[in-house]
Amino acid sequence: MPEMTETYIELIIADDSNIVVECMKHWVKDSPDVELIAIVHTTEELQSLIEIHENAIILSSFYWIMIQGKAKIRPLIGRNPKISYVLFLHPNDYNAINGLIEIGIKGFFGDITTQEEMIKGLWDIKKYNYYMAPEIMAEFMEIKQNGNGYANSEKTYLTKRETEILKLILHGKSSKSIARALNISKRTVDGHRANINNKFGVKNTAQLYKKASSYIFTF
Repeated sequence: MPEMTETYIELIIADDSNIVVECMKHWVKDSPDVELIAIVHTTEELQSLIEIHENAIILSSFYWIMIQGKAKIRPLIGRNPKISYVLFLHPNDYNAINGLIEIGIKGFFGDITTQEEMIKGLWDIKKYNYYMAPEIMAEFMEIKQNGNGYANSEKTYLTKRETEILKLILHGKSSKSIARALNISKRTVDGHRANINNKFGVKNTAQLYKKASSYIFTF
């Protein structure tokens, strides 16, 4: 096995479903970015591995976390602060994100995640210690939205309209399509987008994804 450097991502798959494991293996198969260290089925097996590979990223499914129990996962992550834990969520699991972040989960992929996005997400987790797929981030921000808008930081307060537009931006919509969807002018959308970028301190959509994620994970 080659020595791990910043050129590689050490990955451990933790799941007890053969179907899930095979899907995850397929996503990283032949990728020069990922070195698959091992596949484990229990938290006990995982603990013994991460004591050796303390910089690894752990990939599993939401259902495996539930089966193993958050009470087991929380101390495991707490004892090994250098590891990053990422999992796959289905749309009906989005309400569980707060609790998962609280136990130390650092990243979330969705059921429409592509191989390219998954590799990018793993790198973001390695570099920035968080990643949330755009469609999950958009849905989660909608869940967190209240009657006065969404605020996930003392420094960032979005109006109801800005939250609405941000959700569409995170779904990959252009200003033109957002304007059609909300029945407002493209100039108005561009104005809101400029305000959103200013509030998050970013200059483009790629930076916005990362900044919105960072606020969510420190909320």
